[in-house]
Amino acid sequence: MLSPTSVWRYFDLWLTAAALLLTTYGILMIRSAVTGAPALEPLAGDQIRWTIIGAVVMISFAAVDYRYLTSSHWYIYIGLVALLGFVALGGQINNDARRWIQVTSTIQIQPSEFGRVFMAVIFGQFLAGRQERIGRFTNTLTTLVYMGAPVALIFIEPDLGMSVLYMIMWFVMIWLAGLPLSHFIALTAVAIIGITAVFPSLQDYQRDRITTFLDPAAADPESVFNIDQAEISIGSGGLWGKGYGQGTQSQLGFLRVQHTDFIFSVVTEEMGLLFGSLIVLSAMAFILWRIIRVALITPDPAGKYMCAGIAAILFFQTMVSVGMNVRVLPVTGLTLPFVSYGGSSLVTLYMAIGIVQSVLMRHRKQEFG
Repeated sequence: MLSPTSVWRYFDLWLTAAALLLTTYGILMIRSAVTGAPALEPLAGDQIRWTIIGAVVMISFAAVDYRYLTSSHWYIYIGLVALLGFVALGGQINNDARRWIQVTSTIQIQPSEFGRVFMAVIFGQFLAGRQERIGRFTNTLTTLVYMGAPVALIFIEPDLGMSVLYMIMWFVMIWLAGLPLSHFIALTAVAIIGITAVFPSLQDYQRDRITTFLDPAAADPESVFNIDQAEISIGSGGLWGKGYGQGTQSQLGFLRVQHTDFIFSVVTEEMGLLFGSLIVLSAMAFILWRIIRVALITPDPAGKYMCAGIAAILFFQTMVSVGMNVRVLPVTGLTLPFVSYGGSSLVTLYMAIGIVQSVLMRHRKQEFG
């Protein structure tokens, strides 16, 4: 029985259960998506192992007072930038992108995946420590430089989707901290100019994804093939779906990267709107609500900002992943949280849940412990 003074009495079992159930649902859909592809069939088993590791990581981060992380925010920041710099110089190249560090012959880690969660933590502390200067434009520029260093290193990997995610997190957190409207207007104008200037320097496939989204009729048929297959998958699923393992587009190999970027299409085709997409989106909405609840009740500004940043990560990734599956957003490579296959991604998501739990467990306990 828990002591009345134990911080574990505040542990959110509902949040943990929702994350585990959504992951389990994802594992089942990954298993279906890779059926008939011998090279991919071990992935469902791998995802189970990553889930176990993620659960251990979640409990570990929940057990540690999050303020030990915030008190070390400069060390974490320097370490993250150093890791991203190492990736830029000598990281592992997969599919023409240099985003990974080879740990063993079979394990690779993607620092930008871990970095998104750590940035939420340390940027939350960075903002909390500059609360009295939030109205100064020089402070807004300082926060942009702080976030801009890792974003620039991620952008050159290249990873446009993750770069945009970091900037969305920056905006949500600094807006919550009290970003003046005049600063937002000025930065929006600068961003429009910057996007125009950066567009020619994007990789060919990145420009192709954007132009294909804007004008699919003029695009090369190969460029729109997978989006077409995703639309067919979702449209043919209807309310009830074709049945588990019965999706024609995924099972017959028409839909590509169906276990990662386009897992939402597999879910909707096989399980339908009611038992597929609605369940996934409802579970994600519940997770977001539990995280936002923690941000609302914690009195610590750093804890509040980091929870908001983690919620922004999950919301943006979900919105983009679903949006590109239904052709309302360009393809970015961002996966569906807790559902898509990916070891680094899944472990970092559970790490994020653990950090939120740590904030919740100590929202009434001001001393360390």
